[in-house]
Amino acid sequence: MSEPKKPRAPRTTTSVYTRLNTVDVRPRVRKKGKVEYISWADAWHMLMTEFPDSTRKVYKDEATGLNFFTDGRTAYVEVGVTVKGTEHVVDLPVMDFRNNSIPIDKMNSFDVNKTVQRAMVKAIAMHGLGLQLWTKEDLYDADEKAPVQQA
Repeated sequence: MSEPKKPRAPRTTTSVYTRLNTVDVRPRVRKKGKVEYISWADAWHMLMTEFPDSTRKVYKDEATGLNFFTDGRTAYVEVGVTVKGTEHVVDLPVMDFRNNSIPIDKMNSFDVNKTVQRAMVKAIAMHGLGLQLWTKEDLYDADEKAPVQQA
């Protein structure tokens, strides 16, 4: 006579990506023009609800100590979000409301701050939360008038 089968233990480990990708972000999605986005506060709240030990890092230019990098004409920020030991880093140009790069001499600290928050949301999305909001971003040509997704 064979031994009765032991019940399988419930699966307790789910990948970060799988878990965050199942979070319903629709109630938190906002629309600005034709672009859908999640506010940085909502994205951070949803991430911390699922993984409270997550961290964010805003990278600084070692030469200047500033929280943005520049080629002398425009600038970009670099933000990393770490969840369960895996960091996703996103570079994002400092842009205006039309997603055009702002010339360095026209940019201000508010523009940089907004870009840091947008980059953080995008880094969170790389972990799976709300990633579907960016699914068409790479389909638009720079010369087209169609909007691109933003955080």
